[in-house]
Amino acid sequence: MKAIPESEMIFGSFNEKDLFHIEASKLYKDLGHGIKTVEFVLKYHESSIIFLEAKKSCPNPANQYESGEKGKKFEEYYSSITEKFICSLQIYLAAILDRYEDVSEVGEGLSKVKSLRNIHLKCILVIKNADDISWLAGPLAELKARLLPFRRIWNIEVAVLNEQLARQYHLTC
Repeated sequence: MKAIPESEMIFGSFNEKDLFHIEASKLYKDLGHGIKTVEFVLKYHESSIIFLEAKKSCPNPANQYESGEKGKKFEEYYSSITEKFICSLQIYLAAILDRYEDVSEVGEGLSKVKSLRNIHLKCILVIKNADDISWLAGPLAELKARLLPFRRIWNIEVAVLNEQLARQYHLTC
């Protein structure tokens, strides 16, 4: 069992056979600079694989046009998260399709997936300091829009949770 501390939250404990702690993996580090990833990939129950990114905070979509500075930070934040989800799926798929020599860091439950036909793929952003659950609709709408082609191609769900919701889904302690 493994717990993952990230963004002032503790994720897990997860069975290591269902986990690919991609951000800390040698496989990811060996790919070199310029590639972004989520914190981890997790086989969640039997029929889901989640790609989880954690953040302490999130820029408010309603404030993005208040100043050039806020607009720039907003764009950087969402571009980075979008890139992390896309690159993480590609790294995971390359690993299970035997593109890399050593995939021992990919948990057995994830590496043995032979077909994604009946697997639900989910990109989840967990924002620690989002107290108001209704506020999460703004970041969710932004990510869904940015990931639209990716979502269509892979039939991926997107979710934005706060720490409380993540705990309800047994993602955090």
